[in-house]
Order: sequence, then C-alpha cells, then structure tokens
Amino acid sequence: AAPQQQQQRQQSLTGTTNYAPAPAQPQQVQQQQQQQHFPHQGLNGGWQSDKDYHDRRKMIAKIVHLLQQRKPNAPPEWLKKLPQMAKRLEESLYRSAKSFAEYNDAGTLKMRLQQLAVNIGMKTKKMQQQQAILQHQKTQTARPLQQQPQQQQQQQQ
Repeated sequence: AAPQQQQQRQQSLTGTTNYAPAPAQPQQVQQQQQQQHFPHQGLNGGWQSDKDYHDRRKMIAKIVHLLQQRKPNAPPEWLKKLPQMAKRLEESLYRSAKSFAEYNDAGTLKMRLQQLAVNIGMKTKKMQQQQAILQHQKTQTARPLQQQPQQQQQQQQ
C-alpha cells in the first residue's frame, strides 16, 4: 500500500500519471510474434525495410511537388487532401516496386504515377460496374415479390 500512496502523492505533485501497460493476451502475443517474423507481407520483392523511412518521406514530398505542378490552380479542398493522397500513392509505389532502385527512380516517377492512376481508375470503374450489377439483381429479385399479390388478386377475380 505504501508504494501506491507514494505514487499518488507524486501524481498530485507533478500532475502526471505512470500507467503500466496492460498485460498482453496470449492471442495478441502470438499475433505480434507472427508480425515480427513476417513484417513485410504483401510487399513485392522483399527488399522493403524500416530503414527506408527517410527515403519514403522524400518520395512523398516529390509526389506532392509533382501533383502541385500538374494542378497549379487547385482548389483549397484539393490542396488539403494532397498530403494524404501523396502518402497513399507513395505506399502503392513502395509496395509494388521490385527493388529500391526501381522505387526511387525519379526518371520514371511520373510514368509510374500515371500508370497507378490508370490502375486505380480501372479498379474504381470495375467496382462501380459490380455495384450496378448487384443493384440490378436486387431490383430483379424484388419485383416478383411485389407482383405476387397483384397476380393473386387477379386470380381471385
């Protein structure tokens, strides 16, 4: 009880709280261990590393610069979204590159971003088409249910 009282006194004097981390659950420990063994799943080439952090920040800045050049009179809403957009684009480039040299090649950056935009556009279009098909199927299956009471009324007359 004495250590707790000392901690409480220190908290009241300094205004700080020392929280001990909650003990990890067995499932969490197992997931953390799996992540440590396979830290870069879903990446192309296996060359990616936490040591790439500064280079990745530079790449995001390059992407921001390129996009600003491409749209010099951009509306404020677009400019506000720009850093997050650039981060997502960089992440896609990073994940798909076969090597650091390929990822960091400034000479092909514009072309790779254009290809990425085309791929995103195709993916978006495909998703919209699938949603339209699903919506059409829902309306087709709902119609017979709506028509049944009318058919029953006609049969009864």
